Amino acid sequence: ASQTGWLRGVGIDCIAMNVNDLICVGAEPIAFVDYIAVPKTDPEVHAELGHSLAEGCRQARVTLAGGETATLPGIVTELDLSGTALGWFPEGGEITGQRLQVGDAVIGLPSSGIHSNGYTLVRAVLERSGLSLDDSAPFGVEDGRIVRWTEGDLTIGEVLLNPTMIYVDPVINLVLACRDESGPCASEDIKAIAHITGGGLSNLLRLHDTLGWHIDDPLPVHPEFSWIAEVGSVDSREMHRTFNMGMGMVVAVSEEVSDDVAVWLSNRLRGTRKVGSVTDSGKVTHADSDVFFDHY
Repeated sequence: ASQTGWLRGVGIDCIAMNVNDLICVGAEPIAFVDYIAVPKTDPEVHAELGHSLAEGCRQARVTLAGGETATLPGIVTELDLSGTALGWFPEGGEITGQRLQVGDAVIGLPSSGIHSNGYTLVRAVLERSGLSLDDSAPFGVEDGRIVRWTEGDLTIGEVLLNPTMIYVDPVINLVLACRDESGPCASEDIKAIAHITGGGLSNLLRLHDTLGWHIDDPLPVHPEFSWIAEVGSVDSREMHRTFNMGMGMVVAVSEEVSDDVAVWLSNRLRGTRKVGSVTDSGKVTHADSDVFFDHY
């Protein structure tokens, strides 16, 4: 982002990585606090960050409750942005994965792109490819997924810096609707929620000490992931450990309500559908037999 000068996605990324973790326990985000450190004051940089944070707060339905901006020449060499989100749930309303059972259904929600993990590898692959961030993307991308900030051909920079999806809508909408009995299932039927970030599918193993997961019908892989794997000579297992591979969030629900929940979610986020089930294997397995994880 610093290389391109386009910072409109950075604040969204920061808020997304906070609230997307928060909603995994069934907590509704309510406030966000940011911390910005820069080597020197630049009004244009701060204006761009302000726009980005405001948009992230809008998508996450949170208030930017405060923050800190520090100018630290000699200590930081480029922009450093971090933050903390606050959320709430009613007593007994936490979602932890402890009620998971064999046979529960796994519903996958599509990602908007790389999100905010794996960029050390992304930078290495970009360097190996010989492309600059301003060059045209060497693959096709479906219309409407990438936020455009240049004219002409879609650039590789626009693809790699596409803002992280914020899943408050529809995931928290689902949780709230089920709590007030207007949703597609009872609250007790929502067993677990996982944010697929660094660690990829191995994140699922954090939700239960003994149960496993099988992804038998994965969501489509975005073309940027296929490009990274090809140019970087990265095998499928490592790709699924490092990146979301097109599925940014997982919701596990009781099998008997899974069709209704999947339809409810897909009406709010196109491409959402059932992708697998909970097993007794204690591992994550996949339609691609090379992809498996037995520990986080």
